[in-house]
Amino acid sequence: MPDVSEADLKKFVEKLVRESSESNMESGTAKSSDISILKQKVSSFLEESPKFEPGDVVRWKKGLKNKKYPKEGQLCIVIKEMEKPIIQDSRDSGSPYYREPLDLILALLDDDSDLVIFHYDKRRFELFEKRT
Repeated sequence: MPDVSEADLKKFVEKLVRESSESNMESGTAKSSDISILKQKVSSFLEESPKFEPGDVVRWKKGLKNKKYPKEGQLCIVIKEMEKPIIQDSRDSGSPYYREPLDLILALLDDDSDLVIFHYDKRRFELFEKRT
């Protein structure tokens, strides 16, 4: 399967949201507030991420949390932004993690206050505080 560029992904998602909105409006099943929320979250996901540097403090973008850790609102420290993301093809295509580009390595504290390191999709995070 060829790699999909960020621009192609953005065009596809925008088209999907537009078609879904039109289809749901025609059938009368969609609430305008649901569509508005969906559009806002897609827009947040697709906005260009800043260049994260080691030591930056980040958190989930609102509504884009897709993993158990970090908890909503929990702060993390950037270990590294990878130039070449890890793409997991081993998961089933029905999984929300299928082909998710893991390009951000973060340090955080788990429930026992132990330091843990995980890989994430940087598009789901926002800068909270720049490294000083």
